[in-house]
Amino acid sequence: MKSRQLGFVLMALIAVGVAGLIFRVFSAGSDEIILEGLVQVSREASDRVLINDAEKQTELVRLGDAEQATWFVDDQAVFQPRLEQFWQAVDDLYDAQLVSINPVNHPPLGVVDGESIEVSFFIGGRSLQEKFLVGEWQPDVRLCYVRRAGHEETYGVPCPGGNIFEPDPDRWKNPVVASIPPNEILEIQFTYPDEAFILRPDDEGEWYAHGTGGSEDPISPLALNSIIGTLQLVVASGFAEEEEADKLNFAVPDAMVRVITHEDASTPSTRLRFLRRDDLSSYLSIPTTGTVYIVDNQAVGGLLLRLEQMIEAQDGG
Repeated sequence: MKSRQLGFVLMALIAVGVAGLIFRVFSAGSDEIILEGLVQVSREASDRVLINDAEKQTELVRLGDAEQATWFVDDQAVFQPRLEQFWQAVDDLYDAQLVSINPVNHPPLGVVDGESIEVSFFIGGRSLQEKFLVGEWQPDVRLCYVRRAGHEETYGVPCPGGNIFEPDPDRWKNPVVASIPPNEILEIQFTYPDEAFILRPDDEGEWYAHGTGGSEDPISPLALNSIIGTLQLVVASGFAEEEEADKLNFAVPDAMVRVITHEDASTPSTRLRFLRRDDLSSYLSIPTTGTVYIVDNQAVGGLLLRLEQMIEAQDGG
């Protein structure tokens, strides 16, 4: 009987001990998870974000009031989907899961001072609000490891699509050069160093190529679909550096495509000027921005067709 009672007592003590341990873990964990003492950083509370590593640096700057602000990188509006992902990740910091409290884990998690990505938030342009160290993104766990500067604890925040805290400024720029719905196109003008022509539909919707000598030829449906399809989404593969762009002369392009849209179209008329960069890529400029894009030749090959490639093969010999 006594041994049985002793067993109950031991079980009770173990249960109390485990409960206490769980309470301490969750109590400590809750403090760490919500990052108590963390200054509020958000698109409304911050007006400048600096993201840098040993090689690259991105500066995001907010212009305008908090409610109707636009964020810029290198004088360009930040690509909105990218910006939304970033601020969602910042919001997740306040619910971040504690991963480690031991400094010995900083190197494997990639949150070592001077060796990781640094993300700093400012208000008033210069007043530092918070600074975080971000480790290298791990695809197997799809987490970004984050450590608050001056603290030893490391946390994990969801990063399902890669490292959102990217120090490369090109990753924050809008890569979409043009996106023109087919039903908004009135005509397309092509200019090459040795020829120029216009593509225009007739009243029945049949497309013809009008040459400078007054020629009028029907367009191959395959060629037309290639051109129209490419114009629906022209995406850059990169951006030219400022020093590189300054040396380019788009006044004499290797190819120019001017797209005229209807007066009531949602997309304004535009002009795409191309300069050959190398065998695999070209520079591309449009009037609405000083940005010089880099596009893959293969991606725009369906647009930059010559007249003879567009004209339907005529019957007969």
